[in-house]
Amino acid sequence: MANKRRPAFVVIRYNITGMKWKIGIFLAVLTAMASMVNAVIVNVEVGDRPYYVYGPGYYVGRVYWVWIPGHWAWRHHHRVWIHGHYAPR
Repeated sequence: MANKRRPAFVVIRYNITGMKWKIGIFLAVLTAMASMVNAVIVNVEVGDRPYYVYGPGYYVGRVYWVWIPGHWAWRHHHRVWIHGHYAPR
């Protein structure tokens, strides 16, 4: 009677498909980039450009844009606020 027990250390071979290979490479790249995450700075600004940063106007090419401040006006028998904006001069 022969001994048919499996050896203690069995080599198991995995078939790595194309998708598993791509996921592995992607995870390796993410791991390598993890140390660079602290170096990224993101700035988010909301609103328009205030007129007081560079004066009441600025040039875009040969056109000079000036700040028109907000004001109250009458529209269809109602008083409404007209927001300030830049206009070409």
